[in-house]
Amino acid sequence: MPTETDSRSSARDRIVMTVLGALAGFAAYALVELLPDYVENERLLLFTITLTGGFFAALLAAAGPLPYAKAILAAAISAVPAAALLTWASARYDDVEDFLETLHAPAAYALIVGISLPFLIAALRPDAGWRHYPTLFRESWNIVVRYAAAWLFTGVTWAVVFLSDALFGLVGLTIIQDLLDIEWIPFVVTGAVLGLALGVVTELADYVSPFLILRLLRLLLPVVLVVTAVFLIALPLRGLSNLFGGLSAAATLLAMALGIATLITSALDRADEDAADAVALRASAQLSALSIPVLAALALYAIWLRVMDYGLSPDRIAAACAAAVMLGYGVLYSLAVLARRNWMARIRGANIAMALVVVGLGALWLTPALNPERLTAQNQIARFKTGKVGADALDLWFIGRELGVAGPPAIDALAALKHPEAEALAARIARLGESNSRYRFTSAEDGVAAPDLIQRILSRAAVWPETETVSAEAFEDIALSRLRSMNTGCEMDTPNGRPGCVALIADFLPSAPGDELIMLWMTGSGRASIAVLTPAGHDGTRPRARFLSGSQLADLTPAAIDALQEDGAEIAPAGLLMLRLGGAEIIVAP
Repeated sequence: MPTETDSRSSARDRIVMTVLGALAGFAAYALVELLPDYVENERLLLFTITLTGGFFAALLAAAGPLPYAKAILAAAISAVPAAALLTWASARYDDVEDFLETLHAPAAYALIVGISLPFLIAALRPDAGWRHYPTLFRESWNIVVRYAAAWLFTGVTWAVVFLSDALFGLVGLTIIQDLLDIEWIPFVVTGAVLGLALGVVTELADYVSPFLILRLLRLLLPVVLVVTAVFLIALPLRGLSNLFGGLSAAATLLAMALGIATLITSALDRADEDAADAVALRASAQLSALSIPVLAALALYAIWLRVMDYGLSPDRIAAACAAAVMLGYGVLYSLAVLARRNWMARIRGANIAMALVVVGLGALWLTPALNPERLTAQNQIARFKTGKVGADALDLWFIGRELGVAGPPAIDALAALKHPEAEALAARIARLGESNSRYRFTSAEDGVAAPDLIQRILSRAAVWPETETVSAEAFEDIALSRLRSMNTGCEMDTPNGRPGCVALIADFLPSAPGDELIMLWMTGSGRASIAVLTPAGHDGTRPRARFLSGSQLADLTPAAIDALQEDGAEIAPAGLLMLRLGGAEIIVAP
């Protein structure tokens, strides 16, 4: 049973944590609502806000496992360098708000603070060292569970407050509402409740612990292993060309790899004696570990395809870094499993090594050594110089207006190039200088670039039937982005060396006069796109290609364009009948 001394200590800790939380809440109010009125320097504001926010978040997390003096030290060590690096990186943009909207740098800042904190807690504990895995494992999961429970309690508290205010309102009392109308009260109340909750959760560490969650997560390993195995077996049957169409595929693969790594870590726990005992779970962990490098490599391939098509961008560089990290996890996990002896200890060691790599990569991202905007600008210039992208397809708005301070010098470098398309590029750069929004820039270009693109498409596109001809008028109201995509596809060759686009003409809509024109063209991701170019009808709608059940866009590949040019196309009824009922026309479609 708890002694009187224990009760006094718990009461004291609750009061201290409540006060710390209230201070954090008032600091948030002062930084967000008051300080901007007195400090005009955006970067000083950024440093102050991120330093204070990171410090209090780390302090409230470390105050349980560490004495308060050491918790303050750990919070300062984690927050100060991260805030300084983030502020340094903000010089990449003239406007700090534009810098933060990229989300990459704030994510790097959060990774530095969040991942370094368990190492600092372990280093400052007398019974552990900074590489002591059981302590790192326990404290990492404790931070997650404690904050989750505390925020849940904070949300419930606010629900009670609002219900109480509604109840008072029934009898005309506005006490709660009057208090909440004081600007700083909601901030302080939220912080105080959060601090109190964290203090209570720390007291009940034996009851509110991550180990129940970890035990449950283990049970998912066999399920995830089966899903991953089915995916990898089906992949060669479906083909890579049907898998990758953008960064979404890479994100899915990386999320799956990260989930597998998390489940493996939960199964291995903090030491061999705490790890899963069931043979099925241990075998699932070993086999799942071998799948991580495959998933990470596929993600890298998806990103590589995107880069080959469109060049670098900050998003693609961030995705590549994430994929490289997961590949590192996968390789180390696989080597540990293949070594067999002490494989669980080796994976725990890999977790420590890769956590440090992530912190280092996050810090590197915030230094000039890894400036994604500058790297992107240099890559886009190189793509134009080597002919990988033409002057008409170069995304000048993205380069000049969305890459921060690296953009204008890149535009100047492009303008200074001696290039066969220098004249066309100079005209586009001039329009960029006259435009204050992407919409205005794109609108200004539509009337200039479209005719040239249309002529390129017509000169290259195959036509089926061969006796038909295609006029430029059919492309007149097509968006410039769509024309550029068609032109890119037309400039490619199919697997059999034929033009990468085809114009197909037939009477697909007997109810409408004349024939319809369908364009098929290749994309850089190994698939084909389709569009109906028939002008919009009297009701303002444009027909479009729809896929019946059992077929999908992924079924369109460059091979289909080859087949159309070599064997022609089959125009067949869709197998649908229509019901005329009064003035309505009804179809039953699959």
